[in-house]
Amino acid sequence: MKKNLLYITFHRLSDNNGGCNASKGFMRCFAALYDNCSIIYPHFEGETDAYIPSSFRLYPMYDKRTKVKKLFDMYRGVTSGLYYHVREHLKTHKYHTIVIDHSFTGTGLCKYLRTTGAYIITIHHNVERDYLRDNGNERPLFYRYPFLYYSKRAERQCLQYSHLNLTVTNRDAETFRSWYPEQNIQHWGIFEYKKIENKTFTPKENRMTFIITGSLYFRQSLVPIVDFIQYYWPLVIAIHPESTLLIAGRKPSQELINLCGDNRNIKIIANPEDMAVVVSKANYYICPIYTGSGLKLRNWDGLKQGLPILCHERSAAGYEVFEKRKYLFSYHDDKTFMESLNSLLSNKIAPEDIYAAYREVFSLDTGIEKLHDILVYEHII
Repeated sequence: MKKNLLYITFHRLSDNNGGCNASKGFMRCFAALYDNCSIIYPHFEGETDAYIPSSFRLYPMYDKRTKVKKLFDMYRGVTSGLYYHVREHLKTHKYHTIVIDHSFTGTGLCKYLRTTGAYIITIHHNVERDYLRDNGNERPLFYRYPFLYYSKRAERQCLQYSHLNLTVTNRDAETFRSWYPEQNIQHWGIFEYKKIENKTFTPKENRMTFIITGSLYFRQSLVPIVDFIQYYWPLVIAIHPESTLLIAGRKPSQELINLCGDNRNIKIIANPEDMAVVVSKANYYICPIYTGSGLKLRNWDGLKQGLPILCHERSAAGYEVFEKRKYLFSYHDDKTFMESLNSLLSNKIAPEDIYAAYREVFSLDTGIEKLHDILVYEHII
């Protein structure tokens, strides 16, 4: 395609977390469909740009504002240095397509970008209302109010002023359509940014070993895990007292450590060097997260090891294919938990089949194909 594209993100791409890794996949999908791509992104001293496709022209943003300037800007709706950098860049550059990676990136920019004559595409990683409801109170009070206000406003403006809004789950797309039925909102998905290699599985002992993974200090993650241990894990032990629960992740909170300390059936594995090795020791994967929105990438930890999944229905969004094939079982209360647990344990599923489905749904090739079909349908390429 002889059309040029500008990709704008606020993510720190060298980080290894769900949002940043999703962005790495998104970038590679667009790189496969546009011959001439540029990117504006925050850059920090000592960090690598290796995660950005080599075909991209790099326009790094170095935010040199003072703390006082940043706080003052926040109350004006300028939530990052991207606001100044993008406007300055577009004084001398013109693009056919501009991609806003996450609505927060478009804070103070989306309405302006629409005036450039480019096709504006926003990728919504989640529904900000839900994300901020579950995580927004972690910020200092003087920063919280403007951050919450302008984050929600940015989402609304991206939905209204983008030519195309892409979501990672059907559930998020349906939510946005209920708000703005006249806007162009399409479900796309999330995809691996690296090639998914072939994999073989060796038979393992048939044990009742379950595993939960993820950040063990982040509120959106910690609260549901604590609730699971207190209310759902006793239901498992009541009928399968030999069961073991592994909880693996970064920086376990003292609250979690204290809660699990006296429970011989629960083991915390803090900051594992190789999560894949830890997950491979389990027989079943659990995702108890009932907060936020978007797609819960932690489920990939289980799928990559061919493990069937038991998860809260909120965490099943984006995994409809797996639920239909009975590789994933969801719940929302005690009754449905027991029903899904029994279904999980009674189904003999080959790990090769689960892994094949993971490759089918989340591969980079799948992302490129789906994006191509959307952009052709919308007459953007």
